[in-house]
Amino acid sequence: MTTPVPDGNAYAADIRREQCRLLFDHLPFVLIGSLVSASGVGAIFWNIRPHGTVVGWMAAIYLLCAIRWWVRRRFIALGSTFEPDRWIRIATAQTLTAGCLWGLLGILFFGDEPIVMMTLVIVLGGMTAGAVSSHSCHVPAYAAYAIPTVLPFALRCLVEGSQFHAVVAALSLTFLMVNINYGKNLQRMLLETLELRFRNADLVKALRHQKDVAERASLAKTRFLAAASHDLRQPVQAIELFVDVLSQELQNRPQASMLGRIRAAGRGLESLLNALLDFSRIDAASITPDIHSFPLQPLLDSLKNTFAAQAEVKGLELHIHPTRLLVRSDPNLLERILRNFVANALKYTPTGRVVVGCRRQGPQLRIDVIDTGVGIPESAHQQVFNEFFQLDNPERDREKGLGLGLFIANGLADLLGHRIAIDSRVGHGARFSVEVERGQLADLRANESALADQGMALQGKAILIIDDDPDIRTGLAEMLERWECATTTAESAEEALELIQISGFMPDAILADYRLRHDTTGTQAIADIRARWGPIPAAILTGDTDPMRIREARASGLPLLHKPLSAAKLRAALSHLLAQNPPA
Repeated sequence: MTTPVPDGNAYAADIRREQCRLLFDHLPFVLIGSLVSASGVGAIFWNIRPHGTVVGWMAAIYLLCAIRWWVRRRFIALGSTFEPDRWIRIATAQTLTAGCLWGLLGILFFGDEPIVMMTLVIVLGGMTAGAVSSHSCHVPAYAAYAIPTVLPFALRCLVEGSQFHAVVAALSLTFLMVNINYGKNLQRMLLETLELRFRNADLVKALRHQKDVAERASLAKTRFLAAASHDLRQPVQAIELFVDVLSQELQNRPQASMLGRIRAAGRGLESLLNALLDFSRIDAASITPDIHSFPLQPLLDSLKNTFAAQAEVKGLELHIHPTRLLVRSDPNLLERILRNFVANALKYTPTGRVVVGCRRQGPQLRIDVIDTGVGIPESAHQQVFNEFFQLDNPERDREKGLGLGLFIANGLADLLGHRIAIDSRVGHGARFSVEVERGQLADLRANESALADQGMALQGKAILIIDDDPDIRTGLAEMLERWECATTTAESAEEALELIQISGFMPDAILADYRLRHDTTGTQAIADIRARWGPIPAAILTGDTDPMRIREARASGLPLLHKPLSAAKLRAALSHLLAQNPPA
């Protein structure tokens, strides 16, 4: 007899090994049952049959159990290096020997006494039935045990020739066939289960591999975006600083209009970089909102100034309803949310208009961006907030954006605790809304007072700039000097320490780029300077968008300022830094 594993089954070898392992795994229970049953038989027949016959048969059972236990230990010692076909043959030979010994019971101890017949029927039937579960993993092994166990007793009954013995023989043979067939069914189910288990294991392995590939691809994407963003942010930051310096020089001059065009031309690149930065900062969970009350109208005016030209080029009407209401949020982050809403509305509105308005809802204010565009199917209302999802851009046309705007808006809204809603149908335009807490006048006045103090906070302060980009150093220095700050610049911690030592310049605050030359960081540079000159207030500048690097920078406990940084943001950050960490 052979195990019915289909030819060509990809898991045939694995199933065969598992069948072999199960035969030896079940053996302890088989041996315990054999020893207990043999002892019971010996006790019953001790005064019925010759003592020598009883002792000899029991000794053979005990010896075989010991041999089978020793063989099992040899098998276990092999670990996973066993040959399944060889060990299955060994196990089958052992079950055949055990079956023959139990079959001898039906011949050596046969008799007409009621207690003898009852004992033989119960013991031989019980041993045959009990072996089904332990040997059904390999039907030939079970048959090798069951047939020699039952057949001698059945034949001995037939030899007696009486009707009673004929019925017992027939019942015994029927019982044997039923158990063998039952064992076949159990084996079939077991083999199917084993094959399914191995298939599932391969599927899990394949899924893990795909997950690893996807994670590596995502990491590569993030690193690429981070590297590209960092390299682009350096010159963009320098341009921003130089434009801010020139704007003061060219006030009320004809060249000021050209400077305005230069600033406007850089907004597209800055917008893309900000999208990449927001994406990475959300991924790194590194944004700390600055929530306070402020009037909403200046923010709406900024939206109009940003998108009016774009709307005009497309022939769309951009209408922003004025408001005198205050809101409580982070103005920069809230503006990012609304900018993404408006940009998305203009992108998907071929004709008609885009309207921005507010509606009171108790203590909340709902800010709506409504368009007359193509609309969004209800099935995609949640998908539009997924990263890189775009409804009508299968060719990934860069002019249609990256598919990050609504994802970033949703992430920033979650960070601020604002609720975002969408209401849209195909062909009927869309309304994107964000609910914001209404602001308080007392909170506004306190914030305005703090801003008013910023102008005085920087006068006469000494600022140390550490950056490996000479344009950044120059731009920052010129900006700070126009605020009546004393500045000195260095490209490394070593140079900064040397300058302080030689010139006696003791900074009130330090601005250090995160990524410096020779695989050093701004946090290391600040730590080196502080170790020599004490706890000087400091902040990190970075153009990185790699979430890992952002988390590393945040872990230093230093304030993190992201490039490109406008003059207003730089001034506010420095003032806040000096106010929170006054120099010793």
